[in-house]
Amino acid sequence: MGMKGRRNEEEALQDYVGLIARHQWALRGFILLLMPGSSDVDDVLQETNIVLWQKRKRFKAGTNFLAWATTIARFQVMRYRGIASRVGALPFSDEFVEDMAEELVPQDSKQPIFAALDQCMGKLGEKQRELLMVRYTPGKSIKEHAERLGTSAEVLRVTLHRVRQALKQCIENTLEGQST
Repeated sequence: MGMKGRRNEEEALQDYVGLIARHQWALRGFILLLMPGSSDVDDVLQETNIVLWQKRKRFKAGTNFLAWATTIARFQVMRYRGIASRVGALPFSDEFVEDMAEELVPQDSKQPIFAALDQCMGKLGEKQRELLMVRYTPGKSIKEHAERLGTSAEVLRVTLHRVRQALKQCIENTLEGQST
């Protein structure tokens, strides 16, 4: 392979890695919606990332990456559920999860809010994303996070409120811009 071919392949690979990185929050949110209250969300996300990497040559550049990635995530959730069902650890039926997944899978015409959420999450600072992660991850607490940061839980709650308001406004603006 010539230098130009190798460079194009490296650029494509960098683009793909960038897509995975940019869509982590949306993928995690999707998995969290299918596995509410589960402490295994991050494990399923990691497995999803592994499969995304393994199947990278199957992805067609220019198509809807998030729709493709959530399909893979959906299969990883179902795989996890198969394992969890053997130990009796499932709070919801498979039918419920399938129905939720059908409802939530982002498609260009069906779920533009996921794309807007993903885009707006990317605009947040690292500390803001971390605060959201703490708030919406089962088993983590704002109070413990505040202690680690040397601040009060109330300050973090106010900050969290502002972050959610900014996120909401960004999503609304993004969706408004798409409709015009």
